[in-house]
Amino acid sequence: MEFRALQLSDKSFVEEVLAPLRRNDSALGFANLFSLQEKYATKICLEGGVLRVRQDDRLPGVAACYPPLGSANLVGEVERLLDESAQAGERVALVGVTPEERLELETALPGAFAFSTDRAFADYLYRTETIAAYAGPALAKKRRETNKFYQLYGDDVTFESLSPRHLDELRAFQQAWFEGSRRRGSEEHPLELEHRKILLDLDHFEELDLEGILLRIAGDVQGYAYGALLPGGAFDVMVLKGNLGFRYIWRALLRELAGTVVDRAEYLNLEEDLGLPGLRENKLSYQPCALLERYQATPV
Repeated sequence: MEFRALQLSDKSFVEEVLAPLRRNDSALGFANLFSLQEKYATKICLEGGVLRVRQDDRLPGVAACYPPLGSANLVGEVERLLDESAQAGERVALVGVTPEERLELETALPGAFAFSTDRAFADYLYRTETIAAYAGPALAKKRRETNKFYQLYGDDVTFESLSPRHLDELRAFQQAWFEGSRRRGSEEHPLELEHRKILLDLDHFEELDLEGILLRIAGDVQGYAYGALLPGGAFDVMVLKGNLGFRYIWRALLRELAGTVVDRAEYLNLEEDLGLPGLRENKLSYQPCALLERYQATPV
């Protein structure tokens, strides 16, 4: 198998493979596959209508490979991957394994893998209509805080749908946000990787079919959020940034974004927490309706 970098020209083929699978994994949206290549050292192999995804910087000491996507012969493809990796002297692990794929592999290859829950990479799913209104008693605090945001700033608040004419303003805001985060002592390497990923998204906003909102307060950009529809129909919230000098700004941004996609996406995907305690607590506080857990399979 010959792996290579993902190109924008691969978009139609990749989406053709992924669409019938109807999966809502944020990692398998084309926009994330493309713009997170640097972070995870992602490479792909397109061969015979099958998409193979390999990430050399996702797990320490091993190549992380998704089970082949679009193949009618999961077990045969996995055996081929293991054989070729062994011949090359490489250690591999399967990531993003669905419960159905786990069962098929355990049945056909008993004892070949040790399975563990890939909890740090579990996506958080929410009903879009619930977030669009912060409906129900469990979200009453979010609802009150969002109302407080409008009480504090409402006369000056405007939201706009993102379009190419906003991109220069977004780049300027993102640069200021990045520099402010660096001054506050955020960990340098992850911060820079995220910053470069966002700039790459903005450079190819239309080509990646991204959409989102921009928040102005008194005419100045103070926040934005964007994402993309996933093959399973959920909306992947890829980036949400706001000036924390304005209280409850993230609550308002998320609710407004949900309202713009509620007619087209039953679920919002707020992506994974990467095992970070603060991020996990925050995402749980929005009352997910499901955790899209996947498995990691390590050859034994």
